[in-house]
Amino acid sequence: MNQRTDRLKGYLQRLLQDRGAKLWPILPQRQAIIQRLLDILTDDAYLQAQPPLAPTQYTLTLPPAQADLLRQNSHLLDVLATAIHRAGNDIGLRFSILPRVMLDTSSDLPPQGFRLEARLWEPKHLQSVPIDPSINILPPSAYLIINGTQVFSLEKPVLHIGRRPDNDLLLDDPRISRLHAQLRANRGRFMLFDLDSTGGTFVNNQRIRATMLYPGDVIVMAGISLVYGQRATRPLESPAPPTTVTDTGNLTTTMTLRRPISEGPNDT
Repeated sequence: MNQRTDRLKGYLQRLLQDRGAKLWPILPQRQAIIQRLLDILTDDAYLQAQPPLAPTQYTLTLPPAQADLLRQNSHLLDVLATAIHRAGNDIGLRFSILPRVMLDTSSDLPPQGFRLEARLWEPKHLQSVPIDPSINILPPSAYLIINGTQVFSLEKPVLHIGRRPDNDLLLDDPRISRLHAQLRANRGRFMLFDLDSTGGTFVNNQRIRATMLYPGDVIVMAGISLVYGQRATRPLESPAPPTTVTDTGNLTTTMTLRRPISEGPNDT
């Protein structure tokens, strides 16, 4: 093991222990699980790929008694998924969709046994726009106006919207799904993808699964209105629907992108 990997693992171990503090007391094999996560996130197959994409689906298999206990506290799976997301971001990994942790059980495992498998996964309809810097080109000065009062700047090529705390745009409303929707830059425009949300995603009163966004489009998620804007114009061959131009001059930016913390392991 080289020095850089040692530092990465030490940093990730501290982070995972801290971020998953509410989860670990009910799992006696926590150190072994953390070690397995460290091995996954520092695998050269992910770190040295271009772009460096991390696994997005993690399946944790536990003995029946522990699996039942964790099912009674299923919110802790989101705690672990959020810790994985933070840890991966901090060492330069990217996620094509926010990571999720699935729970499985096996009576073949000993009392402190477990299996943890990880794979790259995303819904099929997102695969129409690959994660690729040559494709994920940001439109100029794109933004969302939230409920007519707040401006949210769209400054990353992939942005997540939902109720889980690690979403880029956090909408803390019980009607919003934990992982509700994703914006993905596609050659100078944004596409909006619904992530099989419970309440659905609507654009200009039409329920969508995937759609290109144009200035003035009105997105509604569980009663929350988001108006999309940018400096680009609609192609001439695509007639624009009637829209109301919103004056953003008097609005205040009250929401900002969530970014990884700047501290972390050095490369030296």
